[in-house]
Amino acid sequence: MHMEKILLLTDSASDLTPEDEARTGVRVLNIPVGVEGKEYTDRVDLTPDDMYKILNTCKELPTTAHLNMVDFVEEYQKAAEEGYTDIIYMGLNCHGSATYQSAVMGKKLFYEHLPQYAGTVRIHLIDSLSYSYGYGYPLVLAAARRDQGATADELVEFIQDFLRHRELYFAMYTLQFAKRSGRISAAASFVGEMLGLKPVMTFEGGDNITAAKVRGEKNVVPRLFEYYKENYDPACPNYVLLEGEDPQPAKELQALIEGFNGQKPDLCGKMGVCVAINAGPRIVGISFRGKNDTHTVNEVQ
Repeated sequence: MHMEKILLLTDSASDLTPEDEARTGVRVLNIPVGVEGKEYTDRVDLTPDDMYKILNTCKELPTTAHLNMVDFVEEYQKAAEEGYTDIIYMGLNCHGSATYQSAVMGKKLFYEHLPQYAGTVRIHLIDSLSYSYGYGYPLVLAAARRDQGATADELVEFIQDFLRHRELYFAMYTLQFAKRSGRISAAASFVGEMLGLKPVMTFEGGDNITAAKVRGEKNVVPRLFEYYKENYDPACPNYVLLEGEDPQPAKELQALIEGFNGQKPDLCGKMGVCVAINAGPRIVGISFRGKNDTHTVNEVQ
């Protein structure tokens, strides 16, 4: 049995920071972002804080480009040359971006152009069907298992199992960005703002679903806490938090959970470009491995 050398690969919409990357060894491909005619690279020369400032002042919404298949071929080739036997890529929801499709096409192209790697390098592609820590978090957990000696097949199964159990909820404090990006209609946005409604979003099978419309800002964090309490697994109470430009709601959510079961978050990070463009800079989110294993997963490619 030859020793496996496993690369965990993702894109910057996972919201893993350069520090996370250095600490875990998960390699992050940075997504290009266009801001009023200028090209930036997510998390290289455009931090989440930069993005929040831009969103508060920009006339036209920034755009994200997808990674193309050549980006992936180059990455696979680099990993192969570095001696990796297995590449596990988990990327951005295929319903929201062509990046995952590029990874699939890149895999085909890689083996066509570099057939010498066909027997020695395996590429496992997982569509996260979500955003942000919805897949950044299980990759961090998978990295710890890889370091403890898990095989590539075990890691793929661990990730798929996590996705079957994954809960991800985030709340928007304003509807204007969802309106501008076309996620909700102007009429719905007007009524929502009038009534002080704050949508709590989740994902199922890659689709955005409004889990709740909470009335009034003060009720947002308690509602997220309810979702945690209802769905968390007492045997595995771990969770991660996401904050926007205002860190206060995430701190309040942490305080409620700590008061309930003493658990601190495994990670607390800033919501990145891909979600912020659609949700705005004021946001709070939570993700965890819940007790129900009923969530949709796609086959590994």
